[in-house]
Amino acid sequence: MTATGADQWTPENRKRMESLLEGPPGQAVFDFDNTLIHGDLGEACMYYIAFQGLVRADLDEFWNEIAHPSLSNKTLDRIRASWDRNQAFEDLQAHLEWVDELLGLYETLVQTAGLEQAYRWTRSLFGNQPEKELRSIATYVFQDESRMPVDFEELPSGRKIPRGIRIIPEIFQLIQSMLQSGWTVRIITASPEPTIQSVIQHWNLEEAAVRGMRLKRKDDMLLPYIEEPMTFGPGKVQAIRELDDRAIDFAAGDSFTDLDMLRAAGMALLVDRGKEDLRGLAEQEGFLIQSFEVADPEGNKDYRPVGH
Repeated sequence: MTATGADQWTPENRKRMESLLEGPPGQAVFDFDNTLIHGDLGEACMYYIAFQGLVRADLDEFWNEIAHPSLSNKTLDRIRASWDRNQAFEDLQAHLEWVDELLGLYETLVQTAGLEQAYRWTRSLFGNQPEKELRSIATYVFQDESRMPVDFEELPSGRKIPRGIRIIPEIFQLIQSMLQSGWTVRIITASPEPTIQSVIQHWNLEEAAVRGMRLKRKDDMLLPYIEEPMTFGPGKVQAIRELDDRAIDFAAGDSFTDLDMLRAAGMALLVDRGKEDLRGLAEQEGFLIQSFEVADPEGNKDYRPVGH
């Protein structure tokens, strides 16, 4: 594992990584968002689809799909009425306020129903899109967010959404070292599978290495229905087993959603983003724990523990 001038590995973690790579090659699995990158590409694509008016809110099916026991019918009716009034997008402020309310539904689900339900809910925003279109969106958003400052954008309600994506160089180099040593490297993510497949070549990985949230299809059209297992929690391990029943020799992730995958691995790395309860659990489990500051092109470092 080649060291670089910007290397942030702790001495102990670097020693453990080098020892792992000196041994026989095995199977490594990585989460993507906030593990390979600083930021969340899946969420960034969701924001783009909403801001650009690409959600299929013109379909009755869309409104049926975004309904959830944790979301009030009154709120959904108000948002639909707002959509009906502003379909022409001539009033950009009204459109921005509509997007703000729509994204507020996602945040409400995170807080009241949990992250898995919120992730499953996003199928309604990603669904009824041609896969080719979603791939183009992901490619564009990845490039655009890579140029943006690492910061937040404030919406009319005061809600803030993260901006800026950066490749984490230490994880990039770890993957390259694994590939050079003959390891099998897989990416297991709760983001829609085509979004991550569209950019994974930046890590010299094939699209087949990515297993994400899969939506059912009709020809090239992605439908708002998930093919199980959902790659979340235990579903991540199930998805890995369906791809390869060999032992998981190494796993890396940043979230409670990755715990099952980390616990299934011979060696586990928690990418620490400042969550004390998760860090404490990782210490009990004997995981390696590593935080990474992220440098902007100008060289300014900004550690921003975003996401969920």
